[in-house]
Amino acid sequence: MGARSKEKLLEEMAGVQRILEERIQVQGEMVKDYKLLLTNEGLFSQIIDLFPYPIAIFTPQYTVVTANKAFVAETKELAESPEKEVDCILKYRIDDTQLASAITRVFSGDTFYLEGLENPFSMFPGIAKRSASASGYYSRAVVFPVPADDDEITHGVIVFMP
Repeated sequence: MGARSKEKLLEEMAGVQRILEERIQVQGEMVKDYKLLLTNEGLFSQIIDLFPYPIAIFTPQYTVVTANKAFVAETKELAESPEKEVDCILKYRIDDTQLASAITRVFSGDTFYLEGLENPFSMFPGIAKRSASASGYYSRAVVFPVPADDDEITHGVIVFMP
């Protein structure tokens, strides 16, 4: 490999690294904004409910306590029985190891940026894997913890993104 091609390769790699660093910074800022919204309960429900991407907030027992309109619409569309509400996460139905790990480890205080997800909605009851795969639109997610005032993690949040 010539000196010029090595230099070009290094420049391209540096460019990719800059893009990745910017992306991580933007995602970090997004998580901070979500956490701020969750602590401000008055605005919380309105803003979260109108957010265009599906959001589910769940407890350490994997009970879904809050979901926005986009989440409800997506799960009703995929559900075998659309009249039933999604009220929990069934960990045993998660095929994607990175998603399973994130759902579990979020209560240790970790934040996860997941990409390349397949069938992310199949972890909810009433959604068959085949119908969940029909919705390949949401292939990314952010999973982050929500601490209480005493820093104990009381909820996990998952935001599904295209």
